[in-house]
Amino acid sequence: MDTRTATGLSFSGIEKSYGTQTVLHDISFRIEPGTFLCLLGPSGCGKTTLLRSIAGLEEPDRGTITIGDVTVFDAGARKMVPANRRGLGMVFQHYALWPHMSVRENIAYPLRQRGIRAGDRGGDVERLARLVGLESYLERRPNQLSGGQQQRVALARALAGDPQLLLLDEPLSNLDAVLRHQLRRELRALHNRLGMTSILVTHDQEEAAALADVIAVMQNGVIMQSGSPEDVLDRPDNRYVAEFVGYECFLKGTVTGQSAGSVSVTLPNGATVAVATNLAVTQSEPVLIAARGDQLEIFDKAGGVAPANAVSGRITDRAKLGSIMEYQAEVSGKTLWIRDKADTRFRINQDVWIRIPENCPLLRDN
Repeated sequence: MDTRTATGLSFSGIEKSYGTQTVLHDISFRIEPGTFLCLLGPSGCGKTTLLRSIAGLEEPDRGTITIGDVTVFDAGARKMVPANRRGLGMVFQHYALWPHMSVRENIAYPLRQRGIRAGDRGGDVERLARLVGLESYLERRPNQLSGGQQQRVALARALAGDPQLLLLDEPLSNLDAVLRHQLRRELRALHNRLGMTSILVTHDQEEAAALADVIAVMQNGVIMQSGSPEDVLDRPDNRYVAEFVGYECFLKGTVTGQSAGSVSVTLPNGATVAVATNLAVTQSEPVLIAARGDQLEIFDKAGGVAPANAVSGRITDRAKLGSIMEYQAEVSGKTLWIRDKADTRFRINQDVWIRIPENCPLLRDN
């Protein structure tokens, strides 16, 4: 039971509404076998509804869902394969363990449902318990376990059904930060070891970056961008995705020059900076430069010559956050928040230079 045959998944034209509220809008996507996909987005964006539609716990209004080469949902053909016949394992946010059963009995439950005889279930249960580090806890009840141990039981139980796909609905959100990081590493290692296809719903971009092969960012029932963690986190397609994955500083500008792999952007105050990008833009097109606060650097204006790719600004507020000083600065009529690890202490109302790294994302201003 330590290896499984990975299978792919595709959904086409999936739509779902509750009354007058549409929560999934014409979603089409393909997941290759063995992929770890993270559906990333805020509460209410449709990611859990999409996951539950894959699982067979929700019935979309339109579209098709295919697992491997089997169509499990087809609205046009009125085909809806029940959840228990889709060959899936699912781990819920709140574990959903049977409180009156021991760890052993919880893990064994899917095996019993599959018709595996009691005498044959013991070895499988013990192997699954070892897989998730619970071999010493088999006789305990869920209320005798920590949150992390309960989550491991839920994971072992999901794997006991020998699933084609593993579906995970924010399984780590109820855990403290230390345990969340630990289980994140274990979950990715387990995915690699079993070679299966996994789909995780999360609102945590750090969690998605640590686990995913592919991230799909959702907003209002639409996939706004999908790709590798590097693509989505370092090269967001639009402001919504950029803000959601941690870019909090945005400067408006206009394209005033182009060369191979680089664009010159002039800000409203007349300053011009260079941005390395492959985005196809036209002369005079309005654009946005996006940056995280820890990407920007502050320099004392009293030093004379401006650093390369720097713009003039003024410190308007500051706050110490542990070993980091966070500055609020005004640049070209916009407010930036800059996190600085240096020992230099800039004063409120001090005029400064702020350097814009060339590798900041360039976005269309629309």
